Amino acid sequence: MGQQEEGGTNSSTMFLNIGLSIGVLTRTVMDTVTGELSDTRTRYLGTRAVKLFRIPVHGVDAVLAISSRTWLSYFYQSRFHLSPLSYDTLEYACGFSSEQCTQGVVAISTNTLRILALEKLGAVFNQVTMPLKYTPRKFVIDEESSNMILIETDHNTFTENSKNQRKQQIAEEMVETADEESKMEAAKLAEQFLSEDLPEEIFSSPKAGNGMWASQIRILSPIKQETLEIIKFEQNEAAFSICVCQFNNSPVPGLTYIVVGTSRDLSLAPRQCSGGFLYTYRLVDDGSHMELVHKTLSMMSLLLCVPSRVVFWWEWVNF
Repeated sequence: MGQQEEGGTNSSTMFLNIGLSIGVLTRTVMDTVTGELSDTRTRYLGTRAVKLFRIPVHGVDAVLAISSRTWLSYFYQSRFHLSPLSYDTLEYACGFSSEQCTQGVVAISTNTLRILALEKLGAVFNQVTMPLKYTPRKFVIDEESSNMILIETDHNTFTENSKNQRKQQIAEEMVETADEESKMEAAKLAEQFLSEDLPEEIFSSPKAGNGMWASQIRILSPIKQETLEIIKFEQNEAAFSICVCQFNNSPVPGLTYIVVGTSRDLSLAPRQCSGGFLYTYRLVDDGSHMELVHKTLSMMSLLLCVPSRVVFWWEWVNF
């Protein structure tokens, strides 16, 4: 339970905030003379019981509500805001002030102590970062499921299969080039080399060389913040275009299709390729998976979806 006064005005309105065990925040106006409660409003914050902490924000009292997500209830520019914080889940919090951080928050998250500075007050959106395997090029949204289907493509990169084959080749060369006396030791080193799994986010990924491409399709649920399916392409096949469409002559009316355009053995200078493919997928399982309908040989590099048709250009596009 926490009290909060309206800031930035001459009124003395006082609000009573109550956190419930079912993850709901109740905010009501309390008369400072009679104690009467009125204008009660509720908001679902998360799956855990709500904890409330009174903290100062820009010289005005605010309420930090902690559930499975952390929310900040505050007044800004004479308006009330209840905004989620783009941060890890917190356990406890308190106001904090120092020379480096005049108005901040000290909080506990799992087994660590955090010091936060609240910025961008009044922002109407919240952001969440999700790691991807390769560079995202384009994406489309399935309107029925609200899932995102995006294509990721990187140059000078091995696919997972090519990377494993290359490691196996290096291990075999280590044994073959060793003399008879050091065969056993070379075999142990090769086995150790194959068993090593160095995280690429720390040690970086091996460089494949010019003209080597790695690409994949990812179905992402922005609501659940998780990857539902990944479809990988072969080495040197790069996806650069994608569109979502429906066909009038589909066996089942209303089915949603995803069309992806790829280029094969693409060279940047001079810009040329050995060919390309047009992949047509059908969305199934409420938009969480895709089934390949057909694969068409083509030279296109850009797709545009119009009603019941897919239009493609033969010219190269910037990427």
